[in-house]
Amino acid sequence: MAPNTKRLFYVNHVSAQVYLDILAKRPDIHVDRLENESPESEIEPVLAHAHAYQIGSSRQELVMKLQGYAPLLKRCPNLLVLSTNGAGFDTVSLADATAAGVAVVNQAGGNKEGVAEHVMAMMLALSKRIVESNHAMRSGATYKRGDFMGDDVQGRTIGIVGLGHVGSRVAELCRGLFQMRVLAYDPYLSTEQIRAKGAEKIPTLQDMLRVADYVSVNCPHTAEPAA
Repeated sequence: MAPNTKRLFYVNHVSAQVYLDILAKRPDIHVDRLENESPESEIEPVLAHAHAYQIGSSRQELVMKLQGYAPLLKRCPNLLVLSTNGAGFDTVSLADATAAGVAVVNQAGGNKEGVAEHVMAMMLALSKRIVESNHAMRSGATYKRGDFMGDDVQGRTIGIVGLGHVGSRVAELCRGLFQMRVLAYDPYLSTEQIRAKGAEKIPTLQDMLRVADYVSVNCPHTAEPAA
């Protein structure tokens, strides 16, 4: 291995093959791949030499011992950065990483279109009772069509918790596609900033829940209490 080689590793898979294709063109970067089931004899030398960890974002897909918490960080004396595959930090403790002097970066906004479209799909599926209708049809039993009449989304009110990359796109779609009233609860943005994103700032989460027909939660889970 060449002198001053940067050592990066990932577990199971990366989000896209192009990431590995780009790194393969860099002779100064060495990439290691581990799996959840990798034996300690393989894991230990990779962790001991790693400078960067491209970490998955799903707790369900990554075993705890390879998530970005203090026990792992203690085994990575040369680690400089944890880079998550997604927008969140579900598999990383920011406090533990900070204490260890390890930078953490995410892919904020990278999945905003896909997630916002999923919100639209869920809202329509709920309003049009698509899942219930599907189950009734597949059951083979007799049913009344009128029992599964849905509601219109047009002109309804949506409340968005967290008006970041995804929340802003949800607001844009709801306002443009269905002429919905868009309320936003985001204590980090001013009334003017929220208005610029096409939404109305609402003082508290409780106020939003009282008037919204739908609620889309697009913020990380933190220890901060909701107002």
